[in-house]
Formats: sequence, C-alpha cells, structure tokens
Amino acid sequence: MASIGLQELQSSCRRDPDSYRTEFLTQYGQFQALVASTELRPSMESKALENLSSFMAHVSSAYPLEGRRVADLHIRLLQEYGASMHHDLRRSLVKSTTIMYRKDAISIESMVPVLFQLLSVRDKELRKSISASIISSLQHANRKHRNEAVVRSLQKFMYKTIEGSDVALVKRSVGLGIELFRRQIWCDEKTANVIGSAVFHPSPEVMIIAARFVLDSEQKPRGDGGEDEGDSDDESDDDTGDGSSSKRAKEMWKSFNLTGKKNARKSARVQKAMKKMMKKKRKHSPGSASAMKANPFSAIMLINNPQEYTERLFSDLQTRKKNVSFDAKLTMINLISRMISVHELLVLNLYTLLQRYLQPHQEKVTVILAYLAQACHSLVPPDAVQPMVKTIADTFVTDRCSEETIAVGLNSIREICARVPLAIEDESVEESDVEGRAALLRDLVAYKSHRDKGVSMAARSLLQLYREINPALLVKKDRGRGNTPGSVNTPKYGAVDVQETIEGVNLLEEADSGEEEELNAGGEEEPLDGGVSSSLENEGSLDDRDDGEGIMKEEDMSAEDSDAPKVSQMADGSDAVSKSLATERVLDDADFKAIKEKLAQNDLAAVFQSKRPRPEEVIDVGDIETYKKKARRTLEERMESVRAGREGREKFGSAKGRKAKGGGSSNKQKDKRKQGAMVLHKVRRKARSKGGKQPRKKRR
Repeated sequence: MASIGLQELQSSCRRDPDSYRTEFLTQYGQFQALVASTELRPSMESKALENLSSFMAHVSSAYPLEGRRVADLHIRLLQEYGASMHHDLRRSLVKSTTIMYRKDAISIESMVPVLFQLLSVRDKELRKSISASIISSLQHANRKHRNEAVVRSLQKFMYKTIEGSDVALVKRSVGLGIELFRRQIWCDEKTANVIGSAVFHPSPEVMIIAARFVLDSEQKPRGDGGEDEGDSDDESDDDTGDGSSSKRAKEMWKSFNLTGKKNARKSARVQKAMKKMMKKKRKHSPGSASAMKANPFSAIMLINNPQEYTERLFSDLQTRKKNVSFDAKLTMINLISRMISVHELLVLNLYTLLQRYLQPHQEKVTVILAYLAQACHSLVPPDAVQPMVKTIADTFVTDRCSEETIAVGLNSIREICARVPLAIEDESVEESDVEGRAALLRDLVAYKSHRDKGVSMAARSLLQLYREINPALLVKKDRGRGNTPGSVNTPKYGAVDVQETIEGVNLLEEADSGEEEELNAGGEEEPLDGGVSSSLENEGSLDDRDDGEGIMKEEDMSAEDSDAPKVSQMADGSDAVSKSLATERVLDDADFKAIKEKLAQNDLAAVFQSKRPRPEEVIDVGDIETYKKKARRTLEERMESVRAGREGREKFGSAKGRKAKGGGSSNKQKDKRKQGAMVLHKVRRKARSKGGKQPRKKRR
C-alpha cells in the first residue's frame, strides 16, 4: 500500500509541485533517515529505501534544489558502499541515478565514473544494466552536438581505468569502449588509440580483446539505429570489405563464361551484380551521406605513430613467453602483420621470427603462412623475403612431402610473390643470366603437370601470376599468347606508378574511337586516311600471324625482341594521346560521367578476370589451403552409412514415393476377404468390358 501511495503522490507532485511540496519534504526527510541507516549497515535489504529512491528520481525535475541533493546522496552511496551493498538495493540506486541524469539532476561527468567502478562487481544483471545505461547516456549526451570537454574528460578517466591493475574492471572497460566505438558514439582517433593501447596490458585476456578490436573494428560494425539500418536487408550479402563480394562475383563470372549456352537471363545476373557493386561503392564513397554520418576509418587506420606501435608490439611478443598461449601469440602476429601491410611498415625481424615456424608439422602452419604473406608489401626489401621463399620451397615443395603440403607451399609462395615479385629471383646470379635467376620459379612451375589436382592448380596459379607481372622469367612455352618479355614493365624495387594525367582519359578516347568505327562500318562516314588505316591493319594482322607462328613453332627469341620496341612505342603513344587530351580538351560533366562508367567496368572486369591477388586485401587461410579431393570411404564407413539409412524405414522396400494412407481398408482389400459368389458378378462385368472370355460356372 505504501508503494501505491507513493505512486499517487508522485503523479500529484509532477502535476502540481507547489501544492504538494509539504508531502514531498516529508518523504525527503524519511529518505535521508533511511540513507543514514543504510550507511551503518549497507548489506541490509531495504525495500522502503528502494521505493523512496525511485520516487525521488521521478520527481527530481519538479524540485530542482532537493533533486540535486538526492542525486549527491545516490552518488555517495554507490561510490562508498556500492561493492558491499545488497544487490536489489544497488540495482535500484543505479536505475534511479540514470533517471535523474535524464532529468538533468546529475551531470554525466559525475555519474559515469561511479558506474565504471561498479563494473567490477560480481553481479551479471547489474553489469548489463550499467553498460546499457552508460551507452544510452553517452548517446543522449551527443544527440544534438558533441561536447568535446565532456568527451575528453571521460576518455581520460577510461584511459586511467585501462591502465589499472584490476583485470576484471579493465576487461569490462575495454569491452564498453569497443561497444561505444562500434555504435559510433565514440569513433574518433582518441578512442581508437586508448583501446589500442590495451594490447600492452599484462593480462593476456585484455590483450586479445584489444587486438581483435583493432583487427575487426571495420569488419564488424554495429549500427546506431539510424536511417541506414533500413538498407541493411537489401544489402545484407554485401560485407563492408570487398573480399566476400568479389569472391561471389568471380564465381558468377566463371559460371557465366564456362557454360556453353549464354542467354539473356545469365547476362542480366552479371549486370545486376555490377549495379549492386556500383551502388555499394557510391554508398561508401567519402562524399556520401552514410560516410559523413559513420566513421570512414577503421581503428587500425587511426593508430598514432604506427611504426613505433608495431615495434613495441613485436618486442612485447618476444618477451611474452610463459603466460601467453600459442593462440594469443598468433593473434599478436596477425595484428603486427596487418599493421605492416596497411601502413607499409618495415619490421624485418618479424620474418626471421616466423622462419622458425615454417615446418609442415607445425601447428596451424597455414595460418602462419597467411600472416607471413600478409606482412609483405612492395616496400619490403626482396633480400629480406628471399630466405622465407627458399625455406618454404625446401620444406614444403619437395617430392617427399604429401600432395597437400606441396600445394600449401606453392600457394604461400604465390601470395608472397604477388606482393614482392622479386622475392623469387636469385640475386647472387648476374642479371644477364635470366635462366639462373629464375631457376626456382621454373622448378615450381614444373608442378603444373602433377597428377594431383590441388598441386597442379597451385602451380598454374603461380604461372599465371608471373605471366602478368614478369613473363621474362618463364620458359617461352609457359609465357602464353602475347606475353612477350617486353609486353609488361619489369617490376623494380621501390618503383611507384605516378599518375601524370587525369585517370581514365584514355578510356574516353577509346570510347570515341569505338563510336567512329561503328559509324564507318555502317557506311555513314568514310575515313579520311583510309589508305593509312588499311596499311596499319595489314601490319597488325601480319604481326598477329607472326606471333601465332612463333608460338606454334617455338621460334627463337629474336622475333620477340623485335616486338618489344613496338609495344613500348604503342604505350608511349597512348600516354601522349591521354596527355594531349587532358590538356587540349575541356572535359564536361558528360565526359567525367563516361570516364566513371568506364573505370567501373574495368574495376569489375579486374575483379572477375584477374588471377593476381590484390596486395591490400586481407589474406584468408582458404587462399593458402588447397583443393582437397574427397577420399574413398572404407568398408566400415560405407556399411555405417547403409545402416543409418535403414533407420526408421519399413522392413521390406523403401518408403520413397509412398503416400501415408489414412482411413479404413480399400474396396480391393475388402473383396479379397469376401466369398467368390459375392464378387462373381464383378468379374463377369470386367470380362465383358474387356471382350474376353467369361469365367465358367463351376459344376456341382
């Protein structure tokens, strides 16, 4: 009855505060007395204090002066006696404190530190409610504008908490900071660095939580309940990265090209995938509305001084030996390799550390190989990676190893060489001796004719990689059609491709020339220099015929050397055309739109057709692991499958295709139980209808 009276008084005080001020002061005095008694015995249960605490919280906005005093009493009780207080009373005080913050009776700077301290209490329901209260309070504080002073003070407090010695409090504080970052309440550089500094905590649990956050903050975001969540259903199969979507696009493109019959429906599916990727690219572009609302950077991009951070991580990895498991070390190696890959850092001692784990019998060796390839980029010196490639070739790609091990080694070498193409060349041999420098590559490519499918697929992928980046290292018969030594630029260490013109201007020129060719083919317009163009076409056909004969008959290298100047001249001519077009022609909006569409088509084609993995992509263990052929089952396994199929089946025959019959017996079954004289007329009628002989009457 007392609670019912308080609820009625609560509604009355909120409706007419001046008229019920005397009743409120009476309850306020009783509340102060209960607080004094609770301070003497905090572990005692007090339902009266719980009810009065809820009442005071709800009417605090009607009486601002007394409401602030009540809020101070709540803060003092939770701060001094929160750990030893009765669990029901503690939950009630936390709930009332949150209500008073919403009614502006208490500031967020004084409430959040007290709630942070209660995260170490062994009360699961309380911890859940505190986390939800802190998140909702911070979201409420930043609903209109971001108060930088408040955010800075709270971040400073959280940084001190993370540096503390209480492992349980540190772990839950880091988890709360991660949730705030993923909900994009605190998604700034300071928050990312505060949580990222937790990887140096002595506790392995805290270190793993912080390392996984730095690795996965971009791949596992959580929406903040805004308008963008409505589009999540339409694009649920599109991840934030390009890995899974590009894999699905590759599979779709293969299935479209490998089929003999290509219809409009299949081509429409490819066009639909292209539109979907373009829509996703526009949505996540830097100038889009969703990008302005969300954080465009992941936590790994916001780390300050990444070189020093990574070197400190590496030294911490070497010193943590006794109290860290092997999985925790792999997590640290993963973080180090990702930092090296994203920021293009140089930590050369990491390759020496990983070299000791490059053995086929090593636990999770495919994961280690993926991290090794992930730590390679174009600025890593080739002489630092060459020992890794030789070690993998000597220990994995040998005839005494199994087919699966050989395929894993070839795939690992392919992923490393895709990022450091010079790592497979032997620098001890002179540059003029191409055969000596590429001896290891040619030996590995020779596995393309291996009897195992996984090994041959891995060797062919390595072959296709060097057909694109440096075909001069391959034997002439392995280069493929059109891949002459001068057809592509030879990779050099530290070389950077500088953009001298507007990107995609040459594509615009190709589109214009294509339209002119269509007009000329239709007879609407004749070319002015028909003789020159025809001679060029004849030269091109002769070159194609010469290339075909050279490939079929395996001529000497002199013909290929003569083609190299032509290729370089064509490349120089295209560059000159693009430069002149960019400087002499005024491009309008239609031209830029056409350039954008052409670039999008080229990007899609590169995703579909290119065999070379992208260096910026995260390497999956599935890229290292090989194709596994289904092993033949033993007799025991086959008999076990047969017995499992017999369970729940009738004794004779299979139940497949039978319908579950309901009701009584059929007329046919009833006729079998009748006497012959009762069904004789039916037999005669059937015989007459079929035109056969009638059955004889039995003679007595």
